[in-house]
Amino acid sequence: MAVASEARQKKTFRDTLKSAHIGVREAQYEVGLMYANGVGVAQDLGQALMWIGKAAERGLASAQYLLATRYASGIGVDRNENEALAWFLKAAGQGHAKAHFKVARFYAVAHPDLFLRFLTQAAEQGVAEAQSALAGELLVGKITEHNLALAAHWYQQAADQGVASAQCALADMYASGLGVTLDIDAAMVWYRKAARQNFAAAQVAMDLLDERYPDRAVRHGLNPNKQRAAERRRTDVDWDRAAEQGDPSAKYHLGLMYEMGSCIDQNMEQAEAWYRVAAGQGHLLAQLALARWLETSYPAEAAPWYQRAAEQGDPQAQFALGRMYSAGQGVDQDFWTGHAMYVKAADQGDVRALMTLGNLLKGSLDHVATACFERAAQQGVAEAQFLLAEQYANGKGVVQDISKALGAYTRAAEQGFALAQCALGMAYLRGTGVAKNFRQAYDWFEKAAEQGNTKAQWNLSLLLLKGGAGLSKDLRLAFVWCQKAADAGFAPAQASLGVMFARMKNHEKAAEWFYKAALQGDPEAQYNLANAYGKGQGVAPNLALAFEWILKAAEQGIVSAQSRLGLLYVTGEGVALDQIEAHKWFMIASQGGDQAAKANADRSAAQLGLLQIAEAQRRANAWLAQFALH
Repeated sequence: MAVASEARQKKTFRDTLKSAHIGVREAQYEVGLMYANGVGVAQDLGQALMWIGKAAERGLASAQYLLATRYASGIGVDRNENEALAWFLKAAGQGHAKAHFKVARFYAVAHPDLFLRFLTQAAEQGVAEAQSALAGELLVGKITEHNLALAAHWYQQAADQGVASAQCALADMYASGLGVTLDIDAAMVWYRKAARQNFAAAQVAMDLLDERYPDRAVRHGLNPNKQRAAERRRTDVDWDRAAEQGDPSAKYHLGLMYEMGSCIDQNMEQAEAWYRVAAGQGHLLAQLALARWLETSYPAEAAPWYQRAAEQGDPQAQFALGRMYSAGQGVDQDFWTGHAMYVKAADQGDVRALMTLGNLLKGSLDHVATACFERAAQQGVAEAQFLLAEQYANGKGVVQDISKALGAYTRAAEQGFALAQCALGMAYLRGTGVAKNFRQAYDWFEKAAEQGNTKAQWNLSLLLLKGGAGLSKDLRLAFVWCQKAADAGFAPAQASLGVMFARMKNHEKAAEWFYKAALQGDPEAQYNLANAYGKGQGVAPNLALAFEWILKAAEQGIVSAQSRLGLLYVTGEGVALDQIEAHKWFMIASQGGDQAAKANADRSAAQLGLLQIAEAQRRANAWLAQFALH
C-alpha cells in the first residue's frame, strides 16, 4: 500500500514537473512545495525555492507570499527584509489577505498610515490576527465613539474565529460598556470562551467580575460559592501546565493570577517566577510588572527590566526610567538621561511624562514647557489646562493671549480644578479679559473654597466684607471663610483676620494673627504688628521689636512703613538716631506717593549738608534698584 502510494506521488511529481517546465506557474508552485516537503522526490530546499521563485516571478500570489516568508525568516535563504517586503507587497497587490497583514507589520513603526491601510485590508479579507490587531490599534489611537464601536466590531470578527485574546478584549468592552452596550452577561460569555482556551487573562477578569457583581450568580439561579465552570476547576498544577504550553502572555497572566489570588491560592513567589519567565521572553507587561515588583526593595534589579520594556517603546517604562535616573534610584544619577527618557515617553503622549517635563522646563525653556502642557491639556488633564492657561496669561513660551488663557482656565475649572476656579474668580473680580462681575467671581471662588483652596477662601471673605454689584455684604460668613484660610496657614488671610479682630477691639487675638502672618513674610501684617508693639496693643510695648517689624515691612515696599521708618530714625524710637538714613526712607516713601514723607523729606533736607543729602540719595537709589529687581 505504501509502495503504491509512493509510486503515485512520484508519477504526480513527474507530471507536475512537465507542466512546470513549460511555464505553468501553478505547477511551478506545486513542484516547489513537493521539493520542500519531499513528496514524490527527495527533499531539496534549494530546488523548492527555485521553483517557488519562478512561480512568484510569473505573478502567482501564493508563491509570492511563501517566498516572502522565507526571506523574512531566513529559512533556506539569507534573511533579507527588503526582499521579503517586496514580495509581500506583490502578493498584497493581488489581494492576498495574509500578505496585507504582513506588509502592515513591516510598516508598523516607520509608516503608520500605510500600516493601518494594509492592516485594514487584511482584516476585511478575514485574517483573524489582523482583525484583532486592527481593533487594538483603534483603541490606542484617538478615542472616539466611532473608533470604539469599530474596535468592538473587529474584536467580534476575530473572536468569532476563536482568537482568545480577541474574545477577552471583546469581553472587556462589554464589561466596561466601551463601544458596546454594557452587558456583564455577554462579558462573562466571552471571558469563558477565552478561559477555556487557557487564556489566563480571561480567568482573572471573570473572578474580578464575580467580586464586582456578587449578586449576578444569585440572579441567574447559580450557587455563587461553587466553582461551576470547567475552566474554574483547575488546580494550580493545571494552570502551570497550561501556561507552560502557552505563549508569554499566558505566563504573564498566570503570574497575575498568583499575585491576585485569582482562582489559585495567592503565592507571591510563584507570581514573581512567572513574571520572570514571561519577561525573559520579551513580554512587555510582564517586564513592567516585574520591574514594579522589584522597584521598592531592589531598584537596581528593576532598572534593567524597565530598560527592556522602554526599548520596546513602552512610555510607562520610559517614564519610570526617567524618574529613576533623575533621582539616582537603582542607577547612577544622570539628569540628562532622565530627561531624555521623559522626552521619549512624552513624545508618545504619556501624560505623566508631559507634566513632569513641562514642570522641569518651565522658566528655562518655556516654549517646550508650554508645548508639553498643551499636549496633556488636549487629553483633558485639568492640571495641564491650568498650567497652559498660566503660560498664556503670562506670555511664557507663547505670545500672551488672555482669551486663550481664560478658555483653558474655564476648561480646567469646569472639571473641578480648584486653582483654575480661583483664577477665574480673580479674572471676574478684576475684569481681566472679561467684564467685571462680582457675582461670577463669588461663584468661582466659592467652588474653589469648598475644595479647601485657601486663596479662594480669603478672596471670598474679602468679597463678603465689601459687597458689590449683585452681591450683599455678610460679615459673619466673611469671618468664617477668613478663619478657615487662616487656620490652614494662608498668610494674607491671617493678616486679614488680625484686622477683623482689631476692629472688634480684641487686640490680643489681632496681635496673635498679625504675628503668625508676619513670620510668613506678609508685609501688611509686619506693619500692623510693628504698630501693636509701638502702642502696646495686645502685646507688651517694645520699641525695639516695633522697629524690627516696621523695617521688614518697609523693605518689602509698604510705603506707610517706609514713611514711619524715616520718623523712627529721626526720633530714635527703638533705634539709634540717623538723619541720613531717615532722609533716605523719606525719599523712598515720597516716590511711593506718600505726601507726609515728601514734607518730611523737605524738612530733613533743610537740616542736612550737601554731602549728607548726596549720601542719602545714593542709598535710596541703591535700595530702589535692588527692590526693582525683585
